[in-house]
Amino acid sequence: MLIKVLWVFAVLSLFGCSQQEVHTGKSTLALHHSDKIITASALSQDGAFNLVADGSQVCLWKSLEAKSPLNCLQGAQAQFVELLDISKNNQFYLVSNRVSVSLFSLAKHQLLAQWQFGENIINDLDISAQGDIILVGFRSGKAAVIDVKKNSVSTFDKHRLDINSVSLSDNGVIAFTGSSDKKALLWQTQSGKTLHVFDHGSRVNHVTLSGDASIGFTLDAIKDRTFWDVSSGEVLTELDTYLKFIEFNDALFSPDNATLLSGSPRQVLQLWRVSDGALLGQWQSAVTRGRSSVLSVAYAGKGGIVTTNSDGLFEQWPLPGTVAKSLTEN
Repeated sequence: MLIKVLWVFAVLSLFGCSQQEVHTGKSTLALHHSDKIITASALSQDGAFNLVADGSQVCLWKSLEAKSPLNCLQGAQAQFVELLDISKNNQFYLVSNRVSVSLFSLAKHQLLAQWQFGENIINDLDISAQGDIILVGFRSGKAAVIDVKKNSVSTFDKHRLDINSVSLSDNGVIAFTGSSDKKALLWQTQSGKTLHVFDHGSRVNHVTLSGDASIGFTLDAIKDRTFWDVSSGEVLTELDTYLKFIEFNDALFSPDNATLLSGSPRQVLQLWRVSDGALLGQWQSAVTRGRSSVLSVAYAGKGGIVTTNSDGLFEQWPLPGTVAKSLTEN
């Protein structure tokens, strides 16, 4: 009897404390986009393209292709790359070795611009939907905003300690940054003016901003995992889970802002409802080379989601029926 009770408690701890049914299942498609352990991955927001770095090269794939990539960067352009991103319009992608940022044309595979930051170590970056604004967060607590069209860089002293995560509105006007100083800041990229300060109990490890800059999500190192109304600075809800420690490698709001999709260590992929924090779906990515992490996530067409894990495996998953219907209608 004791064993049964412990098993039930373990399940509740994994899935959350609500009575919401949690959707699960196996991936419907799995393709290898690298033969090595990868250091970074970025999926386009529509899931059509997958950018992966494995230490020796950075390759751009059409997500549903497995025979050969569209293009690969090699040599100096691909060394020590740990940060990647793709613009929402699928025209540009970013490559960073943490001391520089390089902007490439996705269609022509050409280097368009590069910015060097010397001794400022980059912890995270994000690019606007049209690829005209780039947000960079540094270990120093400073943040840089790159205006691509003007080829200008504005640097702002935003945090007292290192910035761990950054997120940018689609239009590049609003920045969201999370830091080890236990604060997340919402601010204007043009002026650097702070709009809201979100205090936390410990260092903020992850932030995500919706494309329209109406909803934000923050995750600290211990217990705060919060959805925010960023226009008012008020709490919307918390993730509905008993888990003490949660870590996100990547997270993305759905196009209708109704759900948040997250990828985590230990092959975990989760879908959360914004209105009440309920866990709607949880999946386990396949392991092909030992313990792996889900590095990047995206919503794909026709009610699906896609992921890339650190084994270089691209996978496709079905969404719960009600969520899929909502995304199709929107």
